[in-house]
Amino acid sequence: MKETWETRHMKEEDAVRVAALEAENFSDPWSLDAFQKIYFDKNYIVLILEKEEMILGYCVLLCAGTQADITNVCTAAQARRKGVATALLTALFEEGNARAVEEYFLEVREGNTAARTLYKKLGFEEIGTRKNYYEKPRENAVLMRRAQ
Repeated sequence: MKETWETRHMKEEDAVRVAALEAENFSDPWSLDAFQKIYFDKNYIVLILEKEEMILGYCVLLCAGTQADITNVCTAAQARRKGVATALLTALFEEGNARAVEEYFLEVREGNTAARTLYKKLGFEEIGTRKNYYEKPRENAVLMRRAQ
């Protein structure tokens, strides 16, 4: 499967499919309008991973000088635990590094142990908690940081 993956920048016409994948996977998803707007915002990097023209995942990075926030990481249900998120985040780090990013931050649901484990494997450390950060259902967020 992996040998046929393509990781690339989101194109304008991908926004509809990315927003649909977001809605399938998150209880409080970003809107199509949000994805269309960030496509034109040069502070954002949106990468997608495709196989045979099917989007298996995407991630979003908001760059602000030497710091960046990973705002979204999503893998299609049928592609989970196959390396999609790792491939996307690895490519995202390369993009961020090219923009001189030195620190990456993200929030993750406290109960999402699979994601927290993945982020730790990729060099993130847990640095705090944001109480009741998430809704639908209400849950704390763990704040994580990765330094270059």
